[in-house]
Amino acid sequence: MGQLSLDLRDGVAVITFSNPPLQVMTPSTMNELNRMLPQLRSDEVRAIVFTGSDATYFIRHFSVEELDENTRGGGGGWDRPMAEILYELEHLPKPFICALNGSAAGGGLEFALAADIRVAKDGPFRFGLPEVSVGILPGGGGTQRLTAIVGRGRALEMMLRPRLVSAQEMLQLGVFQEVVPADSPETALDRALVIAREIAGRPARAVAHIKRLVREAVSPVTMDMLKLEGRLFADLMQQPETQALLKGVADQHRAERGG
Repeated sequence: MGQLSLDLRDGVAVITFSNPPLQVMTPSTMNELNRMLPQLRSDEVRAIVFTGSDATYFIRHFSVEELDENTRGGGGGWDRPMAEILYELEHLPKPFICALNGSAAGGGLEFALAADIRVAKDGPFRFGLPEVSVGILPGGGGTQRLTAIVGRGRALEMMLRPRLVSAQEMLQLGVFQEVVPADSPETALDRALVIAREIAGRPARAVAHIKRLVREAVSPVTMDMLKLEGRLFADLMQQPETQALLKGVADQHRAERGG
């Protein structure tokens, strides 16, 4: 039985992770995700939401048993490195949202960090990258993605101490974009689906171009990126969908001023 299930709901691909009783990620998790990528690239998928089946853990962490076996020359096989699969997933030209219904540490949080938007449920949950406590480092992109979000000093402090923090602190740090109140009947998945459907209803080409530009943005701003923005803007202006939308708004404004 696999660890991932995919349910396509009106253009939103909902991927659910389940690996009881520990809810830990393994190489099989990533191999399954790798095999899903062609379907996720298809035009029928307008947005992606990833969640966990457990009420306590989103993804608890990467399997400690697998890591232990790796030190002894064993461990499961990878179709492709985790870094490559997550990089490809996060750069798909459509929104990728993680709905964290519970705690996530180590590889579990690293997975979520690859998303465009992260929504979590408030509660007695904790999040962080505590790998240093067993003598390793976040090897699934965590050192890079967490630093990009919270800054070098905060990322170092969180990883080197290491600290597991609440959903509210993750919201304040900018890691989570929304936190659903603990006493709300709404789940993290419920809220993520609302966001995904909203974005899925926008012009797909514009969504893809905006995501690309934001993903590739650098500081300080470069002329190369401004030129790319200009080219993508011009591309959108040539699209029939864009032209129809612009004309609709322009006609409304003309009517409002009596022109």
